[in-house]
This record gives sequence, structure tokens and C-alpha cells, in this order.
Amino acid sequence: MLQKRRTSTICGVIATSLALTACGGGSNGKVSASAYVRSVCQAIGPFQKDVQGRSSALDLNSIKSPAQGKQVLQSFLTAVSSDTDKAVAKIKSGGTPDVNNGKAISDAIQNAFTQLRGALSQAQSSANALPTNSPQAFKTAAQALGNNVRNSMSNIGSGLSGLRSSQLESAAKKEPACQALAA
Repeated sequence: MLQKRRTSTICGVIATSLALTACGGGSNGKVSASAYVRSVCQAIGPFQKDVQGRSSALDLNSIKSPAQGKQVLQSFLTAVSSDTDKAVAKIKSGGTPDVNNGKAISDAIQNAFTQLRGALSQAQSSANALPTNSPQAFKTAAQALGNNVRNSMSNIGSGLSGLRSSQLESAAKKEPACQALAA
């Protein structure tokens, strides 16, 4: 169960690092660097807050049985997946920044969140198959699930490492929604 808490924290960290690394999003329309950064940070901020809140709300000590633990994990993953879907939709609606490599940056951000959604979907399937016949079997499988989620997420942001824009970084420094993410 602790693995799920760590997984949701990882989601928040990924969201923050995505915002601070590239501050991008996109669809077909070109938008200014400041409008783009505002849009993306306003998408990622609530996502990060929701995931962290859901993670903090997981009361692992109150779980009395493997069946209850399975239900808690399923509910958590369903909610975080929904949060991810909302963030993806908002990021896509943000347009493409009118900066050098703007399309590549917006595509990379969208792809990272799409990969996150895929990892969460796979985790949901795994959570549905968690055994409930013994506490030890459940614990072992839940830990493996957490490890698999962490492993699948470890490379999600790698496509963003070479994509930088001084215009977007400058706009992000001035945008309150992005400053809130950096805090």
C-alpha cells in the first residue's frame, strides 16, 4: 500500500518536472509563449494538487483486509487516471507555443502525459487482478504493482530533456501558476 502512495507522489513529481522542464502543451493553434505557459501550468497545477491530495488521503492503517486494500487501490488509480485525462485535455487545448521547436515541445508534453495515462491504465488492470485470499499474497502483489508503476514511469519524462525554450522558461518565471508549481 505504501507503494501506491509513492506512486501518486511520483505522478506529482512528474507533473511538476514536466512543467518546469519545458512548460508546454499543444494542439494545432499557435499561441504566445506566455499564453501557452499559463495554459499548461494551469493544467498541471490542479493535476499535481489532486494527485498529492489523493495520495495524502490514503489511510493505509485503516485497511482491515486484502479485499478492502484492493478496493482502495482500485479507487485511487481510477481517480488518478481521471485526473490525468483532465490534464491531458487541458494541455491539448493549450495550443502550440509560437517559439522555436514549439510543436516538438507541445508534442513531447502531450506524449509524456499520454504515457502516464497508459501506465495508470496498466496499473488499474493489475490492481483488478490483485489476490485477496491472503494478506501476504496481497501485500506481495501490491508491492510488485507499485514497482511496475515506478519502473514504467521512470522514463516518461526522458523525451523532454533536450527540449528547451528560453522564451517559455522566461514566460514561466513570470506566470503565477508556474511559480506555484515551483514552490
